[in-house]
Amino acid sequence: MKSSKETVKFKTPKENRIKMSKQELIYQVAINLIMVAVLVVCVVPLLYVLGMSFSSEGEMMERNYFIIIPRKPITTAYTYILFTTNFLHGMLVTVARTMLGVPIALVFPVLLGYSLAKEDFPLRKALMIYLIITMILSGGMIPAYLLMVKLHLVNSFWVYLVPGFANTYGILVVKMFVEGLPQDVMDSADLDGASELQKMRHIAVPLLKPTLCALGLFAAVTHWNDWFNTLLYIRDANLYPAQYIIRNLLQQANQVDLLSNISIYEKTTPHSIKMASVIVAVFPILCVYPFLQKYFIYGMYTGSVKG
Repeated sequence: MKSSKETVKFKTPKENRIKMSKQELIYQVAINLIMVAVLVVCVVPLLYVLGMSFSSEGEMMERNYFIIIPRKPITTAYTYILFTTNFLHGMLVTVARTMLGVPIALVFPVLLGYSLAKEDFPLRKALMIYLIITMILSGGMIPAYLLMVKLHLVNSFWVYLVPGFANTYGILVVKMFVEGLPQDVMDSADLDGASELQKMRHIAVPLLKPTLCALGLFAAVTHWNDWFNTLLYIRDANLYPAQYIIRNLLQQANQVDLLSNISIYEKTTPHSIKMASVIVAVFPILCVYPFLQKYFIYGMYTGSVKG
């Protein structure tokens, strides 16, 4: 008699196993090959950029400027970016901008989106038309700059944050979600004497968590990667974010004054500095994105046209 610790293994009889037809087998093989090809196309360039950022001038010359795994990696390019430039201060500006910009990009869409979902909200149709027009049509760069001048936001940290209040896409997404909530839930809250603010706080917002995570991810990536607004509105170097510093570094890398009294196998190149700049810029997002990928996909579906 077998002991209780022993486990009995059951095998599916061969005659009961699902057999794929020849067409299904070919289809599965083709899909797997396509996915492997896509993976290679995505991963190899990243490995190339990473390998080149750790390569010396001598190794680049030996291997014809194509390196995936350097034989003798050096960190001179990263040392130059982190300690010779103003990158660390720019990273603080970027982090502060992102940490403040994400809540701003969420609070106003929740308030206005929830209000617009109510049919008895005053001027509901007029506001909807106004928001859709502003989302489709833009005044352009010059009117936007003149508006920032009138608001005294030019050369100010607030120029990064104030435009985030007008997140039309987020407003429409929240509106569509609230309209899809079961009316019975809202009616039961009305019977309990809940106000609109209580219904929004205790019913709508908890159910909106996946949507808010997706919108927050969009806002975080936008704030993290943006450098164009700095080019337009900022002249104070203390307000430069990390991305704008890297953008300037990419443009000026060929003029970088590198040490010439060391061995070429210890010396970095402008090309390595450019590659290291790319790695430094995308590394934080690469670390965070895998944990938020499901919310990103959910946000793409939520923002699609409802059938």
